[in-house]
Amino acid sequence: MNAATFPMIKAEGITKTFVLHNQGGQRIPVFSGINLTVNAGECVVLNGPSGTGKSTLMRALYGNYLVGGGAILVRHGDDWIDMSRALPQEILSVRKHTMGYVSQFLRAIPRVPALDIVAEPLVALGEDEIKARTRAGELLSRLRVPENLWSLAPATFSGGEQQRVNIARGFVVDFPILLLDEPTASLDAKNRETVTDMIREATARGAAIVGIFHDEDVRDRIGARLYDIKLQEQAA
Repeated sequence: MNAATFPMIKAEGITKTFVLHNQGGQRIPVFSGINLTVNAGECVVLNGPSGTGKSTLMRALYGNYLVGGGAILVRHGDDWIDMSRALPQEILSVRKHTMGYVSQFLRAIPRVPALDIVAEPLVALGEDEIKARTRAGELLSRLRVPENLWSLAPATFSGGEQQRVNIARGFVVDFPILLLDEPTASLDAKNRETVTDMIREATARGAAIVGIFHDEDVRDRIGARLYDIKLQEQAA
């Protein structure tokens, strides 16, 4: 099968409603009955105005949010894992081996140096620590994080520096699937261009990418397919 038509994610008929238990059980529907297939070597951008459920869908794909119905199938090695019903150890295995996630904010253990934060996903896979740190340094250099910051914890870094550490950590492993939640939002033009190049390189090696990007130029450069949640709901 051609890589361009080889599915890596198949979300089928998924629904999501938030229940506000501290407000009398008020229910807030987010989306209903949507379908999404993402192939290897493809970048799909979740599109639409604020409040349409883009980040909610991203977190559901990653297994952070339970959905009310449907299935979220992720190709994990030779198997399909339904992230909507998977056991915790299955979700952790998918995150370790198959699916990388770059959120809008860096969540890191206090006092751990930036270099080790970036290298950790490779070390967790059994990579030699020196090689993992070398790879981490290459990415931090590419993203213009000054070397004198690598031994420091990122808590005191600027927002843009923290985001670049976050991006380096997400790209340090060649994950088959990448979820990118506004990775370029707080970056200057040069680093935005660098991240755009990294995304194009990932799709060229066959990664399936789902992203949220509000920058039209970035979306155009990465050759993305736009996926509008509300239009999908209307078609369902």
